[in-house]
Amino acid sequence: MIHSLDIAPPVVLVVDDTATNLGLVVDALESNNLRVTVARDGCEALRRAELVQPDLILLDVMMPELDGFETCRLLKANPLTREIPVIFMTSLTRTADKVTGFRAGAVDFVTKPLQMEEVAARVNTHLKLRALQTLQQEQNARLQEEVNSRKQAQEALLEMINGVRNVSNAIAHDLRTPLTEVRSRLEVLILELRKQGDERVLTQLETALADVDRVIGIFNALLRLAEIDAGVRRAGFVACDLGALVEEAVEFYQPVAELRGLTLTLRACARLNAVADPLLIAQAVGNLIDNALKFARENGDVSVVARATATGVCIEVADDGPGIPAAELPKVTERFYRGDASRGTPGVGLGLALVKAVATLHHGTLSLADNHPGLVASLTIGGGDSAAG
Repeated sequence: MIHSLDIAPPVVLVVDDTATNLGLVVDALESNNLRVTVARDGCEALRRAELVQPDLILLDVMMPELDGFETCRLLKANPLTREIPVIFMTSLTRTADKVTGFRAGAVDFVTKPLQMEEVAARVNTHLKLRALQTLQQEQNARLQEEVNSRKQAQEALLEMINGVRNVSNAIAHDLRTPLTEVRSRLEVLILELRKQGDERVLTQLETALADVDRVIGIFNALLRLAEIDAGVRRAGFVACDLGALVEEAVEFYQPVAELRGLTLTLRACARLNAVADPLLIAQAVGNLIDNALKFARENGDVSVVARATATGVCIEVADDGPGIPAAELPKVTERFYRGDASRGTPGVGLGLALVKAVATLHHGTLSLADNHPGLVASLTIGGGDSAAG
């Protein structure tokens, strides 16, 4: 019995101008539980194939008017029948004739006089191949539908995320202006109270001014992140020396390190040429150094290394503090995330998020690792934008 992956028995179209051959083939196929339809010449075969859409065609080669080779070519030229496999039935045994048949689009040959067991075996094989091919096409179609569906869902999610970001960015932009005005008024009041010598109210106003500065800093960080997300900051890319930028950042934080009793050291190449946004790189390096100084142990060490790599520039900032638990490492670069070790220190959880965004903008990465003890943060500026000088 010939089996198919379809529920209904497969349909075979048998095309032959000899009634005796038709009868033998039809009997053999029907005894194998196949449905059979027939045609007596090429023209009738073309019409019936388009109408019935058989699973396979057994096609005689030597027929009057339209021979089997030409019939096969026309079947393959028709979009409605081109996928139907064709097996030639022929007494032609020359290699050239077989090549002609395969070029016309046939998948196999059976030689006359026909051996019904061979016919059944070849039909069985190609029906199974046809069923498997159809199943694969259906699975591919379903997979493509699923891919398209997930793509649409992803686009909808990104649109929603961008919408939320745009709202938060608009709020940050709109609130920064009145906050700046409040800050200016507080400064005026502080100056007047200093002249009057009212220390009690002066202390309260200075505390309020520090709080306003902190909120303005948050809004500035959010707006900077918004610019990076939108790719606007790439307009600020210029040729620069990252080694000099890192050196300036270390010099800026030296007084802070000395006040805290810490040793801040730098090891850098003479020149680290790159095409980058110098303001963003300076802020990112500053954030890493500031974090390291906050968490370094008493009388501890913070080291900064800037070096060339095969793909760009790497800037490493290491401290000897408590470090970050392994479970928290994937989270600390998320916006507004505050780990347990940072609860008692100033900040809102945007520093490392900004550094990561700067790295991404520069086709680089931010990686965090255990320094045994402490933390080492590695900022890479990579891609085709960087080169060692």
